[in-house]
Amino acid sequence: MKIKGLLMLVIVMILTGCSNFREVSVSEDGEDRRIKIDNTGEVEIPADPERLVLLRPVDVLNAHLLDADISAVTAGVENNTFVNEYLEDVDFIEYEDLEAVREVNPDVIVTSSQDVHSTDYEKIAPTLPLNYSGELLSTYRDRIYLIQLNKMGVILGEQEKAAELADEWMERITEHRRGLSFNPAAVEAAVLVQGEDGFYLYNEYSAYGTEVMYDVLNFNMAEDVLDAVSEDPFKQFEISELEGIETDYILVNKKPDADEDALREELSDALEVEGERILIVPADDFITNDLISLEGQTNIILEQLE
Repeated sequence: MKIKGLLMLVIVMILTGCSNFREVSVSEDGEDRRIKIDNTGEVEIPADPERLVLLRPVDVLNAHLLDADISAVTAGVENNTFVNEYLEDVDFIEYEDLEAVREVNPDVIVTSSQDVHSTDYEKIAPTLPLNYSGELLSTYRDRIYLIQLNKMGVILGEQEKAAELADEWMERITEHRRGLSFNPAAVEAAVLVQGEDGFYLYNEYSAYGTEVMYDVLNFNMAEDVLDAVSEDPFKQFEISELEGIETDYILVNKKPDADEDALREELSDALEVEGERILIVPADDFITNDLISLEGQTNIILEQLE
């Protein structure tokens, strides 16, 4: 009986743990809601936020899709084509600029759970520090970007709309895959992001086009890239260090001032991949992985694959 009771307790913990970011209560007057944040506590926020500050790239256009009132966003998306197309009259906040956050007088701040300034933001307005990770038994399985959309739905009280958007997106994934003349599941791809001293290798569901390549289009992640990321996820590789990595396609996120032709030639020689299989995109436009951005990024990549 003790074993059975323990087993039941474990099951209950698992089932409750799978929804560890959720609304837990609403005030009697309906003006405020309490949100449980990734098993770290509860925060009371306005039921209908009117001056959101969003300090994570993934939240910016997801919030727009859910009709949020946005006052300011991270400066990391200031040069993003999709953000500038859909958002007007928002301030861009540099990292650590607490004074700029105060000036927009937010009523809710959304930031990363790894942001060392989250406690400072709490002195300005209710602050939600969010994890970027999967959730056990989530409806969206390992699709972290859809979990983030769901979290924004919780914050805005728009869970049903967020779920509808996710369902519609899953249908479009199938449509996008039909646009290719070959089967990406039969080949491998690597996603690179140009840094100051080389290239970062990116894992799936990490923005920079990884959602498009590995989920939407269903390329296989190159085994050599998976091994390298597992060993040191934050290492910058010089082009000479990329020699020996075997892959069929490469998606390269380039810096604004990088010479695209020279970059393609260097990577083609180092990785022995044909130039037409090296897809080069602007990193500024691929840093976001909300549903609006993923739609646009998919179209950009499909054009290069044709």
